[in-house]
Amino acid sequence: MKAQYKAMIIDTMLKEVRSKTLIFIFVATTVAIILGHLVLSMVSTQMGGDISISGINTLSVNFRILNSISFIIAAIFGVSVFRSDFQNNIIYQYLSFPISRTEYFFIRVIGTWFLVLAYYAYSYILSSVLFSVAFKKIIFTPNHFLSFLVLCLYLLIVIFIATLFSLMMNKIGALFMTFVTSLTAAAAFTTFSSIPYNEFFQNMTGLRAIGLIFYYLFPRITFLDKVSSSLLAGDATGLVIWEQTLHLIVISAVYIFIANYLVKRKNF
Repeated sequence: MKAQYKAMIIDTMLKEVRSKTLIFIFVATTVAIILGHLVLSMVSTQMGGDISISGINTLSVNFRILNSISFIIAAIFGVSVFRSDFQNNIIYQYLSFPISRTEYFFIRVIGTWFLVLAYYAYSYILSSVLFSVAFKKIIFTPNHFLSFLVLCLYLLIVIFIATLFSLMMNKIGALFMTFVTSLTAAAAFTTFSSIPYNEFFQNMTGLRAIGLIFYYLFPRITFLDKVSSSLLAGDATGLVIWEQTLHLIVISAVYIFIANYLVKRKNF
């Protein structure tokens, strides 16, 4: 890796790690996990016996909560990764390096992704260790690890989507659009992914038409979330559908291309 790439990735992480939002969420998550460990320790002591299955289920629920929190963090930092450079005029310093705007775009996003993953991995590891101690048995399973890997990709796509919105509107608007669009697309995925194609246009209403548009024109990141959740539940059969995977790759690539195009054309 080029020295300037490493420098920018480290700078991105150091810039965001000082964020009050990240510090608050980091502390709140740590306190919540520790309190959960203390409660489970007391329950385990009182119940006695082998309750490892309950431990696995409890850890899985905890991971699902962490997944939602990580989505929020990815959206927040994805929105601010470029806007803070524009507002503080740091962009001119970065573009003075021997790198293209495309390289700047991807390196900045990757640095932000690494930071979000650092929080995500910390939460996973802390939860796994403390919950295993509470239940007096290792309750972290291979499916938990696979779920972690799937959500890593999910968070990267969320960051790309947030950066795209941030290049077209102000920070609050971009964050709002990231949340609303993601939730609407999730509702559309839930509605249309489980029904045959020949039933898509039956009983068509205005709301259903909007959902169908989101289903086809927005990356189906909910598909990754469903895969991750199914892995946590220990049942991922029938979820990895080639059509969903292909759509996710193609539409995500389009969003990334547009975001990169805006960075290259933007008049700083």
